[in-house]
Amino acid sequence: MVGAYRLEVVRTRIKEPMPALGRSEDVARRYAYLERYDRERLIRVDLDSQNRAIGEEVVSIGTVNSTLVSPREVFKGAILNNAVRIILVHNHPGGNIEPSSEDEEVNGKLKEAGELLGIPAIDFVIIGEDGRYWSAAGGAGQVAGSGAKLRRAQKAHADG
Repeated sequence: MVGAYRLEVVRTRIKEPMPALGRSEDVARRYAYLERYDRERLIRVDLDSQNRAIGEEVVSIGTVNSTLVSPREVFKGAILNNAVRIILVHNHPGGNIEPSSEDEEVNGKLKEAGELLGIPAIDFVIIGEDGRYWSAAGGAGQVAGSGAKLRRAQKAHADG
């Protein structure tokens, strides 16, 4: 006998709307704390129609130079969270911000999956070291105020 299942989506809201994540630098600044990890992490940021973050999930934690990424796992939470679009953020523990061929392949597959699902992946941001980042939408950049000031902000984020 096959069991019957029922899925019920419970709507949750963030207490105070977060500012829109309109630029890759905004995303890199918010997730700069990823530079401290010794293993790659992939985070999906769920956005509403005004590009405000309505949720986020650590989708994968890998090794020093790779992580497993499945479109099914990436989009499962976004669908349940009613995301209109997503941003993907991941770190390179070695500090190099240039996307690897695997990064480019994953970015392409997730963009295709997002288009099919109607939840486009609007950016793929790689966090390096010292505030440096790379974005599929904008190329390489550096978060303003990087260095010691940025590390203090990261520590405050981790502690609080």
